[in-house]
Amino acid sequence: MNTIKKIINALTTLIIVVGVIFLLLYFLGIKPYVVLSGSMEPTIKTGSLCFINKNTDYSSIKEEDIIAFKLNNGTLVTHRVVNKTSNGLETKGDSNNDLDGVITTKHNYVGKNSFWIPYLGYVFKAFQTTKGKIVYLTIIIVLFMIGLFFGDKPEKKKEKKD
Repeated sequence: MNTIKKIINALTTLIIVVGVIFLLLYFLGIKPYVVLSGSMEPTIKTGSLCFINKNTDYSSIKEEDIIAFKLNNGTLVTHRVVNKTSNGLETKGDSNNDLDGVITTKHNYVGKNSFWIPYLGYVFKAFQTTKGKIVYLTIIIVLFMIGLFFGDKPEKKKEKKD
């Protein structure tokens, strides 16, 4: 029973800590995005979770920075800046041979890539599906129920007899 309690406590703590970290990052303007293609490999692997700092000023971006920008169709792209011109920023995926052919300006610039976690994007993508949401909710409910079942029982206060 003690082992089950420790596992439940560890999982609950992990969920809370991860949630708090994501909330803090969100309030700091750093938002997670899932990498769907291999255009930035080997630097950023497909399925990575990129954290884009939306507060990084467009004018501070320099060559070699990895940025996120939107295409005309609204697709979010995370690529490396290879040239800074008077028209804007030219970008290219690390594994691509050619430039993107899109000039990034203040209007389609989203932010600078702060860091990424390989393969974590697959988990986030899975939780965005209906099945994933059901699994996530089920995990939370099961942890809650196990916590109630195996949790510490309140001790009855012993009455002092004088």
